[in-house]
Amino acid sequence: MKCDVLVVGASPAGLMAAISAAKGGAGVILLDRDLACLDHAANTLFEGMAAASGIKVEDCYLKKELGGMRIISPSGQAATIPAKGYFIDRKKFDERYQSLAQSCGVTLLAGIAKKSRQQGNRRTVSLDDDEVEAKVVVDASGVLSHLARGAGLQPMRHPEDIAWAMEADIEHPGLGEEMFFQYWIGSMAPGWKATFSPAGGDRATLGVFVRGHGQNVQPFFRDFLKRFKAYKAGQYRDIEDLKILSVRRGGDPICVMPGEMVTNSLMVTGGAAGHSGLAYSMRAGTICGSVAAQAVAAKEFSRKGLLQYEKLWKREFYLQYRMGRASLETLAMMKDEEIDRLVRGLSGKTLISSGSFLKKAAYAGVMVSLIRPRTVLDLAVNLMRG
Repeated sequence: MKCDVLVVGASPAGLMAAISAAKGGAGVILLDRDLACLDHAANTLFEGMAAASGIKVEDCYLKKELGGMRIISPSGQAATIPAKGYFIDRKKFDERYQSLAQSCGVTLLAGIAKKSRQQGNRRTVSLDDDEVEAKVVVDASGVLSHLARGAGLQPMRHPEDIAWAMEADIEHPGLGEEMFFQYWIGSMAPGWKATFSPAGGDRATLGVFVRGHGQNVQPFFRDFLKRFKAYKAGQYRDIEDLKILSVRRGGDPICVMPGEMVTNSLMVTGGAAGHSGLAYSMRAGTICGSVAAQAVAAKEFSRKGLLQYEKLWKREFYLQYRMGRASLETLAMMKDEEIDRLVRGLSGKTLISSGSFLKKAAYAGVMVSLIRPRTVLDLAVNLMRG
């Protein structure tokens, strides 16, 4: 089989890369191991990030609108951030974007990409019993990014900092009717967070995202489940009888920082390149697909020709990702007692502002430093470390 652009992985970034490349006039194949039964974990979007990424949340996959998030400290202190968010049905979300891809002329192909090799100005990807030749291959296969690594790329600067996750679909009467996401920070989920996401009715998800403790995070999930039940005991009758319906495991590249995203005839996007967050990952895929289509039109598939993708991505997102990593590294340095004092001090205060990213970051920094002055120094040190 031959095509202009082969996208490996029907992740949100992969779907957007395929759609964007097809809209740009390229002939596109989207390859995934099981297009009929995708199992993706990410199920939340925030309005600000979606709008900045050009994503319009649609009713066909929206399950619940939420009023924002609550940051919960180890002792149960809470600070509220009124940032509108959405809980989405990932199966319907994936089906919607697959349908959009097909309507743009993308060919969907089921199969597992084994390895790639460059041949002249093309790249050939081997499947189980077939091959696909493409002018440009896009690796959107997730955090393991084996095609990119097999081609000699280092798509993540800090792959050791992948947050390994365990998330469960849970059920209990009325649990899904709450109006705020909950992000628990501290030793119950070192380096990142534990989450509670109401999905409407009796359904919700509960998860832990842990850095620096290997891929088996089940002990952290087990401990967080006990803590969560104790926290909700006064609110819900018989919370000990909460049902776990299903469990997913995976990796979140929240803190890895993207590295090399292009080489000759190969581009990397989404989780494979360390692009975290559903909305921002989709935006990265859109940029990637657009540059791939331009490369096809110009017949320029070298690293130099594809480097525009990396430049455009950095222009939009590099500073935010750099600040995000520094913030999480600063959080990881704090003891539970310090987190308790910080969240207690922030409780009841306005924690977000309008304006540019820099203005919002400066405002948040001031609010935090008034309670924990050392935070500014820690953040500066972590920013310099990169």
